[in-house]
Amino acid sequence: MIRVVGGKYKRRILEQPDPSITRPTKDVAKEGLFSSLGDISNKSFLDLFGGSGAIAIEAFSRNANPVYVNDKNRDAIKIINSNLEKLNISEIKVLNKDFLEALKFLNSKEIKFDIIFLDPPYKMIIDEKFIDSILLYNILNKNGIIVAETDYEIDKNIVEKYNVKILKYGRSLMNIIRGLR
Repeated sequence: MIRVVGGKYKRRILEQPDPSITRPTKDVAKEGLFSSLGDISNKSFLDLFGGSGAIAIEAFSRNANPVYVNDKNRDAIKIINSNLEKLNISEIKVLNKDFLEALKFLNSKEIKFDIIFLDPPYKMIIDEKFIDSILLYNILNKNGIIVAETDYEIDKNIVEKYNVKILKYGRSLMNIIRGLR
C-alpha cells in the first residue's frame, strides 16, 4: 500500500503499478527525504521515473509548484492519471516519454527544476553519464538538487565530484546530490 505521508493529501491511499516493475518508496524513506529537503513550497519538482506518481504527489502535497511526473510505461501512466483524478489534482503535468525524450522535451520548453527525483527501473544504473545527461539538457536550476533513490551505492565519481548526502532506509538509499551547477 502506498500513501501520501505529508502535506494537504496526508494519509491518502494511492494505487501502484505491478511491484515487479516498480520499486515503491517506503513511507519512512519519503518522510526522511522530504524532511531533509526542508520547505519545498513553490519549488519546481520533476519525478523522471514516476511509477505510481507517489513522489510527485507527495511534493505537490507539500506545496511544490510546478510539479511534473514522467514515466515511459503506459500502465504506469494510467495509474498516475488515476491517482491524480482520485485526488482531484489537475496541476501536476504528466509526461509519457523515455528518459532522454523527457530531457529533450523539457529543454525545448525551457523548463527548469529546483528538484529532480530519480528512481529508475531496476536495470538502469545511475552513474556519472546519467547525471551528465541531465546537466547537458540544462533542466536543473542553479543550486538545484538531484535526488537518486537506489538500492546500491552510486558511482564513486559522483560522490567525489559533487556534494552528496546519503540517507539510508533499510535497503533504500536516498542520494541527495548538490553542487551540480
